[in-house]
Amino acid sequence: MGTKRITIQDIARFAKVSAGTVDRVIHNRGKVSADKKRRIEVAINEYNFNPNQLARALSLRNQFTVCTLLPQITSENKYWLLPKQGAEQVAEGFKDFGFSLETFYFSQFDESSFIEQTRNIVEMKPDGVILAPSFVKESILFVKKLEKYKIPYVFIDATIPNQKNISYIGPHTERSGYVAGRLMKSMVRSDDQILVLNIVKGMENSSNLSQIEQGFRNYFTENFQEYSPSIHTLVISSTDRTAIFQELTKFYIKNPNIKGVFVTTSRAHLVAGFHSDHELDIRLIGFDLVEENINQLRNGSIDWIISQSPIQQGVCAVKTLFDLLVNKIVPKKTQYVPLDIIIRENLDFYLTYSG
Repeated sequence: MGTKRITIQDIARFAKVSAGTVDRVIHNRGKVSADKKRRIEVAINEYNFNPNQLARALSLRNQFTVCTLLPQITSENKYWLLPKQGAEQVAEGFKDFGFSLETFYFSQFDESSFIEQTRNIVEMKPDGVILAPSFVKESILFVKKLEKYKIPYVFIDATIPNQKNISYIGPHTERSGYVAGRLMKSMVRSDDQILVLNIVKGMENSSNLSQIEQGFRNYFTENFQEYSPSIHTLVISSTDRTAIFQELTKFYIKNPNIKGVFVTTSRAHLVAGFHSDHELDIRLIGFDLVEENINQLRNGSIDWIISQSPIQQGVCAVKTLFDLLVNKIVPKKTQYVPLDIIIRENLDFYLTYSG
């Protein structure tokens, strides 16, 4: 029946009975004729409706509120629109179970905005939290408060070791960098120089970028002991196009032999724009199918995009908390999403299939 959310009213219309009659059958109370009961059961099967689940939630009269804390969606960073879309799509289908989703945003370049939003969430006392732990220290302080109030929480996109999150949903960060290393090796020569570019504020407080870079470097050290490329690291603490271009200009003047760049975030399109403007023949790998990256992949300015299934991360996070709160199902501690390798030639097929 597509992705439409099925309600008691839908079952009632199909069975040509009242919603109250459907409710009585689901809750097994009151008298209902055999004919009406049979029609309702046929409707339930037709719609693949789960009356036992819904009956349990309704009989308990529970209301479940889950808060999501994500980085702001901006014109420079649209990545977080994707897990948000996945989470909201699934949450909409759970409304009949008293399940609602509240989303809070913070600036990835301002720890104080993260702290402020964590305070707002704690004041709400939600039933569960979905957290992108971009700031390690601040995230640890936040989850300790959640644990104090016995609020379950899920990490998405990145994780923090040795915490009491009920699950981590996202890529294997070290392995994603490893994959990027293998792709880079296929495009550069043994005497070429490579740049790992982190566009982030406070690299020391980033929960996943250092793991991604380590995975990238591990590929070369584990597979090519005699091949020791000069791998540089550059951290740019801004997403402003002008600021990034200035930093890249200074870096390339000092390092003119760079032939490959790996951008550890979803902002490879900004680097691709710089390369195009200056007619630089530098191979480029980035993460995630945000619109700007897709455009640069189409025109050949980005060679590879590694997709970390961000929509699926949002979907899985909401389902995980729903199953815990409604069905009392304890999830797996780690739920890795697949890494997809996208090039210009398979882009349209991938977008059609995944869309």
